[in-house]
Amino acid sequence: MTILKKAQKLFIQVLMKKNISLDEHIAAEPLGVEEALGDPSPYKDFALQRGVEKLVEVKYREARGQAFTSCPLRWKGTLGEVLDLPLESDRERALLVASMNAVGRCLDLADKTVHCKDDGPERCGKKMAAELVEKYGMDQVIGIVGYQPALLKNIVSRFGPEKVRTADLNPENIGKVACGVPIWDGEKDLDRIAEECSLCMATGSSLSNNTLDRILEAFCRKDKKVIFYGTTIAFPAVLLGLDRLCFESK
Repeated sequence: MTILKKAQKLFIQVLMKKNISLDEHIAAEPLGVEEALGDPSPYKDFALQRGVEKLVEVKYREARGQAFTSCPLRWKGTLGEVLDLPLESDRERALLVASMNAVGRCLDLADKTVHCKDDGPERCGKKMAAELVEKYGMDQVIGIVGYQPALLKNIVSRFGPEKVRTADLNPENIGKVACGVPIWDGEKDLDRIAEECSLCMATGSSLSNNTLDRILEAFCRKDKKVIFYGTTIAFPAVLLGLDRLCFESK
């Protein structure tokens, strides 16, 4: 059973416990860059800005939940219809995850389900770097799976480029150098990162793009700690007992 399927199963148990009808309606909308991210100057290379990903937002009652996806969609239907999706595409997985986040937020079982905007990513990056130093010390070699420029910049500023490794799935990023750190291949070099790093920061969007299982396998096999970042994995992290950091989202 995949991690997402396990989260889905636990989500269904929550719905049953809370007497939530599967006939309740939800609506999904893709957000524009300004809606999702605002103006995060000086950064210009977030995946949202480059059009590589979109943020899909689901509304359930008065709550909002989001998920990153490479296949944005506009959709209306019921919770039952979402749960019946085969989860074979990025689009279907993102719809389920965003729906889980919206419902979890509505039930006060999850928080920080709406992405931060403007200078939020920069503030979040600084807080994440400080959190890593405080909790784990300066001797760590930090792996960042999923290129996020504000996170990378602030972790490098604290630990130095020699103690940071990063990887991404976007071919346009692979091979580049950012903040003095080469961007490795998120698929081919994952085991290499797990070997060289003592701690991994992994994007929660791995739940949508179906790479989360592989990330956990690579790092847990080496007995390395994995901390997920971002809004996508908000309620699933609660359900699955996964560590997550996301300081500036709402």
